Amino acid sequence: MRRTRLQTWVRGLGIAVAVLAVGLCLKTLVDQWSSIGPALRQTRAEWMVLAGLCSAVGMVGLAVLWWRCLRLYGTRTRLSDTTAWYFAGELGKYLPGGVWSVLGRGELAQRGGVGRGHAYSTTLVSYASMCIAAAIVCGGLAPLAARDGGLEWGWAALALVPLGCLAVHPSVVGPVLSAVARLTRGRLVLAVRPWGSMLGLVLWSAPTWILIGAASCAVTAALGYDQQPARVAFAAVAAWILGFLAVPVPAGAGVRELVFVVLSGLAAGPATAVAALARLLLVAVDALGGLVGLWWARSARGGTEHVVVPASGARRSQGGGS
Repeated sequence: MRRTRLQTWVRGLGIAVAVLAVGLCLKTLVDQWSSIGPALRQTRAEWMVLAGLCSAVGMVGLAVLWWRCLRLYGTRTRLSDTTAWYFAGELGKYLPGGVWSVLGRGELAQRGGVGRGHAYSTTLVSYASMCIAAAIVCGGLAPLAARDGGLEWGWAALALVPLGCLAVHPSVVGPVLSAVARLTRGRLVLAVRPWGSMLGLVLWSAPTWILIGAASCAVTAALGYDQQPARVAFAAVAAWILGFLAVPVPAGAGVRELVFVVLSGLAAGPATAVAALARLLLVAVDALGGLVGLWWARSARGGTEHVVVPASGARRSQGGGS
């Protein structure tokens, strides 16, 4: 009886957190309406539709990255379920604290049949992979911006490409995973994967960042501002990932906009309008995807097959499913 009450309380708390997170999404839109409203009156619809599509496909790409990460580490789930867990969990990034999206994703995956430790550890690996991919994309875009007459230091950013590739080498990843296992007292244990497999995860998420950059370029075009596309795309990716790394700030609010204004090469007013509209699109994708994800996670049944590979390399089956 006590366990049933605890489960009911936890379920109610989860719903309350989800409602609060959606409310904070809407508050983000209201707070930024003073810059969004005037910009909307002069937008070109076709460019905004393109920007919205790029934003949505980009976010789905990050969900697929987590799905591929789960498969790489031996857990097979339905792509639809994993995508639902991803978007529902991402609502948590609008809450203060920076850990709620990890907790949301991990708990939803656990309820779907994934081991809790495995759900959390692969979430962290997918976060690391997407950050490294963002650095590599920035390393490719910055020299293009420098060639066009902006970001004079952009050629130096080219070093991010080899550094990003080296960051997922087993000699680097191995000690990190061992340290995580010790810090968590064995709760989060993952085997070291071949360099090629880890590079595959990173390269898979690279198109996501190209799409995020393209979304900001499309918003800039929708507002009729002159731009250097490579520089605007670079600023968008750098702003997104730096906002993500600002863990205590819910959804990187304010941090992303400031970084974009500094790096985009646009005047402060136009840059602020572009940053606000680009965030509006991403918030809309998060809100819609999160609501659909919560509905799907609540209604879906089963569909998880575990074959977890521990650090020693020996295979161990942990359940089954369709």
